[in-house]
Amino acid sequence: MPPGGGGWGPPPGGPPGGPPYGGGPPSYGGPPSYGGGQPPYGGGFPPPGPPPKKSNTGLYVGIGCGCLLLLGCLVGGGIWYMISALGPGEEVSSIDAGLGAPFTLAYAQTGSQKYAAWIEVDVDHSSGYRLDGTITLEENGVAFGQYTLSETGSGSPVTERSDSTRINWVSTNRSTSGTTRLFPIPARAAGSTVTLRGTITGTPGMTGRVRVFVAKRD
Repeated sequence: MPPGGGGWGPPPGGPPGGPPYGGGPPSYGGPPSYGGGQPPYGGGFPPPGPPPKKSNTGLYVGIGCGCLLLLGCLVGGGIWYMISALGPGEEVSSIDAGLGAPFTLAYAQTGSQKYAAWIEVDVDHSSGYRLDGTITLEENGVAFGQYTLSETGSGSPVTERSDSTRINWVSTNRSTSGTTRLFPIPARAAGSTVTLRGTITGTPGMTGRVRVFVAKRD
């Protein structure tokens, strides 16, 4: 026993470097406080936000260009179709008809195909021009139709016809050129021979070339 008769006890103040005897567990304090409940980001910069959205401008421009291209193709195709529909179809027979000279033009009827007679004009004139003539139609030598031609720079190309299709027509004070549908030809018996006969006369002193041809039609 130590001097003084007391019992052994822990040295006063607790063990060296430790908490006092009789106390609770040592307290190390809570986690460090950064303020605002958010951890700090270096340099004082704000936290990164969501990634920026991609721009759709290029996509819209591409779609617009594609639509314009498609529209252009459709319009161009429509114009081409209209022009081709107005113009002559596939030619089946033709002849250069000299002014004042008789001509004969024949073709074979194919099935129920319909045809039309056309005239191609390329003439020079001094003061207006005029083409006149009578064209008869025969099937296997038997006449079945007659048409009167009266073509002028501004008049009707032919009487007794059902349409007046004219394409690529150019007329100046000295020359005239173009193509005109004269008249439709009704479909005849399959395999028969259809013949066009006539004489085309022009204004006195007029020179140039006149071609008569037959083409398929719808």
